Amino acid sequence: MLALPAIEPAGSWHAVVVAIALLGELLSVVFVYRVLVRGGSPASTLLWMVVILAAPWIGLLLYYLLPRRLQLRRLRRMRTRGARVRGWRSRDATAAAAEPARPGLASLLAGTDGFGLVAGNELTWLPTGEQFLAAATAAILGARRHVHCVVYIFRPDAAGLQFLALLTRASRNGTAVRLLYDAIGSFGLEAAHLAPLRAAGGRAESFMPLLWRRRPFTVNLRNHRKLLVVDGEVAFLGGRNIGNEYFTDRTSDQRVWLDAMLGLRGPVVDRLQDVFVEDWCTATEEVLADTFTLPQAVGADSVGIVCSGPDREESDLWFAVVQAIGEAEHSIELNSPYLLLPSTLLFALQLAAARGVAVCVATNGQPTEAAILYHAQRSHYRKLLAAGIQVFESIDEYNHAKVLVVDGKTAVIGSANMDLRSAHLNFEIAAVVIDAPRFVSEVLATLAARRQRFRRISRADLPSKPLSRALDALCGLLSPIL
Repeated sequence: MLALPAIEPAGSWHAVVVAIALLGELLSVVFVYRVLVRGGSPASTLLWMVVILAAPWIGLLLYYLLPRRLQLRRLRRMRTRGARVRGWRSRDATAAAAEPARPGLASLLAGTDGFGLVAGNELTWLPTGEQFLAAATAAILGARRHVHCVVYIFRPDAAGLQFLALLTRASRNGTAVRLLYDAIGSFGLEAAHLAPLRAAGGRAESFMPLLWRRRPFTVNLRNHRKLLVVDGEVAFLGGRNIGNEYFTDRTSDQRVWLDAMLGLRGPVVDRLQDVFVEDWCTATEEVLADTFTLPQAVGADSVGIVCSGPDREESDLWFAVVQAIGEAEHSIELNSPYLLLPSTLLFALQLAAARGVAVCVATNGQPTEAAILYHAQRSHYRKLLAAGIQVFESIDEYNHAKVLVVDGKTAVIGSANMDLRSAHLNFEIAAVVIDAPRFVSEVLATLAARRQRFRRISRADLPSKPLSRALDALCGLLSPIL
């Protein structure tokens, strides 16, 4: 009798498909609940809900690959353990350096994780790459205990290799060197470049690589901070990464790179050391317990340190920026390479202008900015100009400085751009300098000199053709992912 081949029942495949679909629907309900209870902007929450419910498996994949926060439970346990090891001696010891609470911005800082406004510091304005490199080199070569550096971009070019040689030399001299670089921002930095430093006893770790062991594919969350702390006594922060353009202030024979760094000495450096210890713990799960040495008061400047990032429930940095703008009485100077303003910040600037405050914003022009970024930021110009806000664009220079100055006496200087990514996704840091007219006058002088080479935007410069306006608006819609 002729044997017929066995035919697998079609119903079994149908059952598998139905099971997968039902599982997707069940998981989508669970994740929609998570989206709802975690909060966020109504538009973002609604968008995630629609995507997850409409296409469960695709939506869940995107939600996993594009996180907005870290799982904080384990990280908090690690940091609590580190706090017990240190016995909070640094924070207890610096309590005397904290200023009494004052109304407004100073009071806000007292309620943040930055531990308030700290008196007794000396600030150094470092607007050029040459000044920063000279100061950083002297600090690293003079280190006695440790050198801690966290940076977003570390290029293995001439300037990067020069900086690595400095760190290697310090390590050979017995200094504990710890370098933390962002895995995505420093993509070209390889083990071969770091081998001499590691051979000399130094440590070099990447921050959240693509296959991070605690949460793979965390590509959306990047450490954008630029921070150097030496011996817990001197520190530098601002907008400069490690690479040729950041040290030479040039991107070509014709194009100038504009940036800025802040040097700090005094008790506030202890707070910056804390930030590095937290970042190191996040990246390595290692608690540094022996790095705290309280610096003595060396000056008269008052400084607060504020941070933002997906490892924090609230954004102290952006609270401080909006509060500083809200306190403005006379003038606001804002410098940012990318002007993809979050709605809260845009509203704060419009409100300040409506109160009669002279608001001036400086950013990059079309010759120097990537096309999609330029059109996205230009979508804000009409609202800014309608509010009476002055807008300036660079012509040939690239403006990478991240600086806010209010009333000629208060400044916010750090790593954060005025865009949604810095506001919600990146690890950022800034120093808030309050009532320091001498220091702030130096900052304003630099900004004024640079602005003379910019062009002021008027309504006549805005696009009038429907297609051009539509292109700006379309690129503006992409602001959250740029």
